[in-house]
Amino acid sequence: MIWTRGKFIRNLKKFCRQIELPLILIGSSAFLFSCKSDKPIPQPTIQTSSIIGKLNALVINEGTFQFNNASLSFIDGANGTIQNDIGSGSGWDVAQSVTLFNGRLYVVVNNSGKVEILDPQDFHSIASVPNFTSPRYLLPIGNTKAYVTDLYADAISVLDLNSLAITKKIPCPGWTERLVYHLGKVYVCNYRKTYLYVIDPLSDTKIDSIDIGLGAHHVLVDKYDRLIVSCGGYDLKQTENQLVFINALTHQVEKKISFTQDYPSSLAINSTKDSLYYLKTHVFKISIEGDQEASTPFVSGVGKSFYGLDVDPGSNLVFITDAVDYVQRGKAYIYTASGNPVAQFSTGIVPNGFCFY
Repeated sequence: MIWTRGKFIRNLKKFCRQIELPLILIGSSAFLFSCKSDKPIPQPTIQTSSIIGKLNALVINEGTFQFNNASLSFIDGANGTIQNDIGSGSGWDVAQSVTLFNGRLYVVVNNSGKVEILDPQDFHSIASVPNFTSPRYLLPIGNTKAYVTDLYADAISVLDLNSLAITKKIPCPGWTERLVYHLGKVYVCNYRKTYLYVIDPLSDTKIDSIDIGLGAHHVLVDKYDRLIVSCGGYDLKQTENQLVFINALTHQVEKKISFTQDYPSSLAINSTKDSLYYLKTHVFKISIEGDQEASTPFVSGVGKSFYGLDVDPGSNLVFITDAVDYVQRGKAYIYTASGNPVAQFSTGIVPNGFCFY
């Protein structure tokens, strides 16, 4: 029976994993097949590797929906050691993202509907902010507030970073995802709507909507100050799988790179902001000057279940997560900017991304 449940979860997650779909259906299905086991809380484990980067890094391990087994893995950039199972006894149900700001780590815990705040040095808990619906990503706006996107709330929450209270909701119908603060405005992805929302952070109001098509889930900025948005998803038309380049001053779409098969899920950029990396079964690398998808992989995903991708801005090392079978511990792989392997190590369950500091 354990094998049947694991196989079901693995196949279903492969179907929807690449847009980091909240694991609601998966968790419900797991409940049908088995009950939670009373396992002891794992203690932090230490690994050693050849990783010596310029920055520390955290791996965000989602865990299994409703099993409260999300955690973090810490990579020490000075000595290359890896510590797993940070926060594993905290009852986190789906760790979605982590943001470091002003000496605090903000861990967005999706299915628990809260944001956990940790000390980035020893990871002790500073505070917990409840009462979110289904939070996804947190973006600091100045020193006093942050925006938190949400799967179901049809709004972006404004979080006061001093009082740790939700002070306002900015109406944004649909599933809001990643967001970026750029040239005085905040740009918000919306997976279920055709628009990239534009928010004025002074008034906390939506002031514009840029029509880019469905499936927006990741946005970043290149060296020309353009916005680059990754669009596409498992339930969208093939013609909507694309990267969209937007002039941040005029809000006009400058170009699109369409994908003939599948869609770009994770998206990352190097420190000079001229090389893009995206995940589409394999990891691909292209120049921002290009106008078509890459023809050969930067890193092959054959035999793996690549799930998350990022670039260390201090070293330009490329970090990739592998969810394996979405039941056992995952893995992380590190490559140089030229595609040479540096290291690999075990993580927690369902690693989905990184936070560097």
